[in-house]
Amino acid sequence: MSEVDRQIANATAFLERSRARRAGPRKRGLVDRAARATKFAIGGAFAVLLGALITGLFVPLGVTGILLTFLLMLGAMCLGVFFSREPEVAQADLGRTSLKSLPDQTARWLDGQRLALPAPAQTLADSIGTRLDLLAPQLATLDEREPAAAAMRRLIADELPELVSGYRRVPEPMRRQDMNGLNPDRQLIEGLTVVDSELKRMSEQLAAGDLNKLATQGRYLELKYQGEGAG
Repeated sequence: MSEVDRQIANATAFLERSRARRAGPRKRGLVDRAARATKFAIGGAFAVLLGALITGLFVPLGVTGILLTFLLMLGAMCLGVFFSREPEVAQADLGRTSLKSLPDQTARWLDGQRLALPAPAQTLADSIGTRLDLLAPQLATLDEREPAAAAMRRLIADELPELVSGYRRVPEPMRRQDMNGLNPDRQLIEGLTVVDSELKRMSEQLAAGDLNKLATQGRYLELKYQGEGAG
């Protein structure tokens, strides 16, 4: 078994152990989005009902008015749900995101790319998402001016998104072919393996409070294809 295959196996095992822990933040995110949609829907319906009640003080609504009010309430609830949706995370926005919000935003962006990745890379993307969830509380207390913050931002706001985007720029039929000794699928898996390992190392060093070591010892994506480009 090669080192990359061993890393993939380790990532799979880690994902299984961490799935329950990751479910907490993800489940809370779903609950928050549902609560937001409900609030917007109820708010829209209440605004229509309030307008109808005020209008009814001066003009009798009648059956037609009541029916129209009901339809307007339904329409307002639908619009409320529509406008409560969070916009998709764009890669360009990650560089402008605060360090506190960056793990969640990067995880959301990576989730949006997941289905375009080969199966082993999806497993690694899930593992990276788990590590980002676990890193979020640690980064929330990290000073943006620390060199460690710059190292973390470079990895999850620049290098990870560019790795995945570079892979997606390769035409789908060519992703499994060897081109000048390079295989885009394999390159992606190797790169995600490095990112997964780096996030694990960074999390451990943040927990130990060793910010100087975190800032100076990162390997990031020091692989052959980084200079040549997967795309």
